[in-house]
Amino acid sequence: MSHPADTPTLVVEDLRTSFATERGALKAVDGVSFALHSGQTLGVVGESGSGKSATARSIMNLLPPGASTSTGRVLLDGRDVRNLSRAESRHIWGVEASMVFQNPMTTLNPVIQIGRQIGEGLRYHRRLSREAATRRARELLEQVGIADPDRRLREYPHQLSGGMRQRVMIAIALACEPKLLIADEPTTALDVTVQKQILDLLDRLRRQHRMAMILITHDLSVVAGRTDEVIVMYAGRIVEKAPTLRLFTAMRHPYTKALFESIPKVAHPSHTRLQIIPGRPPDLAKLPAGCAFAPRCAHAQPRCLSEAPPLSIGDDTEHLFACFYPAGSLEGEAAAAANRAAGRTAGGLRLANGTGTGEEVSS
Repeated sequence: MSHPADTPTLVVEDLRTSFATERGALKAVDGVSFALHSGQTLGVVGESGSGKSATARSIMNLLPPGASTSTGRVLLDGRDVRNLSRAESRHIWGVEASMVFQNPMTTLNPVIQIGRQIGEGLRYHRRLSREAATRRARELLEQVGIADPDRRLREYPHQLSGGMRQRVMIAIALACEPKLLIADEPTTALDVTVQKQILDLLDRLRRQHRMAMILITHDLSVVAGRTDEVIVMYAGRIVEKAPTLRLFTAMRHPYTKALFESIPKVAHPSHTRLQIIPGRPPDLAKLPAGCAFAPRCAHAQPRCLSEAPPLSIGDDTEHLFACFYPAGSLEGEAAAAANRAAGRTAGGLRLANGTGTGEEVSS
């Protein structure tokens, strides 16, 4: 996929974030790099704990106490936002970059009316009067598809449905017309119909405002057809990165393929057992020496347990993956066949437990 010739809106270089714990440093983000242009959408996919939200919060400087970002740069329109003072940051976040969080009920203030919450940023950043901010808040509610906006402005978060609260969050994020929008699991806990409405709304607003957007999700089906490029994360690292169409037609990392195969298929008969990824995600405070996915991987070989594969270019210069035995390659398929025949993964034997999930035991 060719990128526009202009300077990227966002450039992330070798971002590393860790959290101090009693057991040592927990590496939540480990060497993440990517670039995003105006009008494009980047999908970030992975299981819970893979580093998706930690990456977004690192970009936005919204890390909790005990977290530290040791290296790397975050360039927003060419400026390194990591070097800004707290006062300078207040005039960047919400104005040039904004974020939609996954749980609006815990993000919105329960004792402040919706109109005031939307207008707060407008009054602070745009210096609008109370009346002008209220008018703009009404326009934003209409823009995100909320009916009877005059009444909703006077209501509190608990009086709105989950889908409406998420639309209010989007309205707050778009109030100052940012160049970058990060949507962190924006459809969590919403039913399927409302999920589609929210995703369609985000896509329409992204095109309308020519924003760069990062769409974070655990579901590969969410990014299909809605993103220009996809990053797949595991244990704080990027394990595969490719243009969306390329990723779905030629998945190379076994973890990406396992995520895809775990999606329920409409074509499957009723009560078909869901595919799962065996084992558990790794302990980020004690990562293995080799590939973090090796103990759960059908392609893993002894090399994978001792050596971490680098993120390297495949057949397509825009398709990168971190795997010695990628899916679709002769080596990868041979390794998978050998492991299936032996009934094992690299980390040990897989024993049937009656549920079809299996259990890992050290060999």
